[in-house]
Amino acid sequence: MTDAVHHDPAESEADDLWAAGASRSLRDGSRDALADVFTRCGPRVANELRRIVRRDDAFVLDCVQEMFMRLARNPPVVDSHAALLAWMRVASLNIARNAILAEQRRAARESAHARAAGAGRAVEPLAESGGAASLDSIDAALGEEERALLQLRYRDGLSVDAIARSLGAAPRRIESALRRALAKARNAASAADVRKSDANRRTP
Repeated sequence: MTDAVHHDPAESEADDLWAAGASRSLRDGSRDALADVFTRCGPRVANELRRIVRRDDAFVLDCVQEMFMRLARNPPVVDSHAALLAWMRVASLNIARNAILAEQRRAARESAHARAAGAGRAVEPLAESGGAASLDSIDAALGEEERALLQLRYRDGLSVDAIARSLGAAPRRIESALRRALAKARNAASAADVRKSDANRRTP
């Protein structure tokens, strides 16, 4: 049977006195106090953050550095070592969470832009005569699923069977959907050409 771990009361009291003093010095703008807190608490907070978020050292270091910048700008009022560590843990976790959410939002935007660009390249031959106006008309005429199908077929070069397998649909259904999407794209391109011709005739 292992013995319980007992903390030395004198050591805990010394840590609390140090944390309270460091907090006061930080509010006074002491750089030495900030460096002392970094040395005594930084590695522990970084290790705990790395274990929780499971990201690489660069990500963790960026979050911890941002936390220390906040600590320097607006230090908390604490009277114990545990309270100081708790503030640092919460601040680091909030920074990490916001960074991860920002990465996810950025990835979603880039994916959406790539899908739109791929669909545009798939129907560019239909819109060559009308230029940007035709591309805009085609994009407006197509739904999101239709643009995605055109991207898979004509930008990514997947076969109808491969698209069907990836989407869990029958090849005949995918082929019909592609035909409808291309027909809508052609109609939109033709309508844009007619509008452009009419505008040119009205131009003196």
